[in-house]
Amino acid sequence: MQRIIFINLHTSWMLVRNSQVIYFRTSAALKHRYILDYLLDSDKYEVCNYITEHGFSLVPNDGGALNKFHCLRFWENKNILKKNGIDPKKVTILTKASDIRLDDIVILYNIMGKSNYEVAGDIKAFKALSMLHFHGRKTENACMEKADFQCYFNEVDLSKSSELFRKYYHVERPWVVIPFVFAERFKNMKPFKERQNKCFSTGTITYKEHEEFVSVYGDPCDQPARKFVKDCPDFFKDTVDCYSSDYLEDNVGKKYVDGENYFVRMYKKFYNLTHVGQQKRYFSFNMVEKFNDYKMHLLGEEILGVPGIGYVEGMACGSAYIGLDSPMYRDLGLIPGIHYIAYDGTKESLRKTIEFWQKSENQDELEKIAKRGCEFVRMNFCGEKVAKELMATLVSQKNNWLKEN
Repeated sequence: MQRIIFINLHTSWMLVRNSQVIYFRTSAALKHRYILDYLLDSDKYEVCNYITEHGFSLVPNDGGALNKFHCLRFWENKNILKKNGIDPKKVTILTKASDIRLDDIVILYNIMGKSNYEVAGDIKAFKALSMLHFHGRKTENACMEKADFQCYFNEVDLSKSSELFRKYYHVERPWVVIPFVFAERFKNMKPFKERQNKCFSTGTITYKEHEEFVSVYGDPCDQPARKFVKDCPDFFKDTVDCYSSDYLEDNVGKKYVDGENYFVRMYKKFYNLTHVGQQKRYFSFNMVEKFNDYKMHLLGEEILGVPGIGYVEGMACGSAYIGLDSPMYRDLGLIPGIHYIAYDGTKESLRKTIEFWQKSENQDELEKIAKRGCEFVRMNFCGEKVAKELMATLVSQKNNWLKEN
């Protein structure tokens, strides 16, 4: 049986509702829970959690006197698994790097922090790094280099789609590209002809002000299409209904200060969670119903070179997606004009494109694109299939790596 080892599984909000989500009510999309579910249900894999010395998520690993609370990491693991409906007996606990064998597959998420990268560097096994939550910092490249991963996996190949990645990241490894997976609640429920002949635009507008991002893109906004649609309602009148949420507008609260006391920071976090707007507009409507109510939808890709998960969810609901002609889609088999509609990323092109597809003579073809996109996504972007193919690819790469080493 192939062992799949996650580093501090119980703290990863891509896989489980962790302590931050449960106790501080932070919002987090479990974008890879389907992978964990597949592994737990399979008789081909054994799921392991390597709980490190600093594996208690509510205390930083450099917390000084607070470090003694890391003794609670095993309790936290058991508690989190139970709260996520996972039998703790189905997850094997590992406590030191020597417990990991050469033929194991070790998975780390780049959201997990510097200390987890450092731990990964001590592991002698096939290591795969998920780049799912990519921000783009030089310090991450240095951590990746020391940890010595054998491959990356992500919803896009950042070496193709991201100018920032190509500029600041210099550790070359094979990429395993997997699509975003839609949740089962996203269904095609409304006949296409009964939908509004407009574009539904949604997604959070966020900002990255760190040096690397601004040096490449100039402006800190990470989703320019979402922003120009939201900022120009008159320009898009009769073409786009915007339901995007601006993170800066909706989340004004107590600001964090570098070097401040841990408890002060936790107080500010709790205050912001309980007093700040929390994107009320974004969560004020039923996303499934909105996708089903429009013939077209726009999610506005991150300028970093990553699409939003909502494009898959909208396509699964039978709405025609409008996006860039990019490797981030072509690598997954999506073809412009066949499965989705392409435009050049400018507001002028977006309005012109929508107006073209709003014409009565183009309605039949628009419906065909929406139908082909929906069928492709529902057939190829479902959780069990994606997880099965990902694991088969990682096992194959691991076997090749073992032969070479």
